[in-house]
Amino acid sequence: MRPTRALVLAALVIVACDAIFAQSRTKPSIFDVASVRPNLTGVNRSSISGSDGSGGRITLENVSLKECIFFAFDIPWGRDYELSGPGWLDEEKFDIAATFPPATSRDRIHEMMRTLLADRFRLKTRYENRRLEAYVLVLGKRGPKLQPGSTTDGGFFWGEGQLTARAISMSGLADRLSGPVFKLGRPVVDMTGIKGDYDFVLKWSPDDASAGASSSGSIFTALQEQLGLKLETRKISARIVVIEHMEKVPSAN
Repeated sequence: MRPTRALVLAALVIVACDAIFAQSRTKPSIFDVASVRPNLTGVNRSSISGSDGSGGRITLENVSLKECIFFAFDIPWGRDYELSGPGWLDEEKFDIAATFPPATSRDRIHEMMRTLLADRFRLKTRYENRRLEAYVLVLGKRGPKLQPGSTTDGGFFWGEGQLTARAISMSGLADRLSGPVFKLGRPVVDMTGIKGDYDFVLKWSPDDASAGASSSGSIFTALQEQLGLKLETRKISARIVVIEHMEKVPSAN
């Protein structure tokens, strides 16, 4: 075989392989079997089990479409500002059961759920950067009141109006402040400049959580007096999920 012809054939093989690999990379992940049924019980409690992927089955009971989208796009619950969509996402409830190969990763399960929502509810989304009202976590005038972490096993422990933290970074604290427990309704971004992990106990009045900096029992006051930290209002650029289209009723199983 002539060298030129051999090179051409080799190039064609490479192109063909690239095309095959590209198709495999772009093919969406799907559940092996999935069912979607309306839940008409009228109860307020919902649950998601099997999301770690170890058992090869995930079950979502009495969940709204909003909860499904939060799960599919890995949006922590309570961060409504990370999703833009129609107001009826909370109206109807569903039971969803699906199977997949055991030991499937959580990221892959999220992708499978996105595929399911696109197939059964005709979900179409896009990501968009928007300017949002937010809080930034900064140092107070007298500096931080923090103790270095006493363990490598970090964690948060919740009580009524009390948060006990072990070996937690400031970005980890900001992440928790963004969640539903503190009822701030905005993202919180760490801008303290403090590195490392710390132990601390934070006590506040949950009833005053959204009362603002002037409330004696608010999270604003607790952060300043107990940790030497402060929340300031600023606008930030955030990446959110925007729903372009979604059907209320799923297609048949």
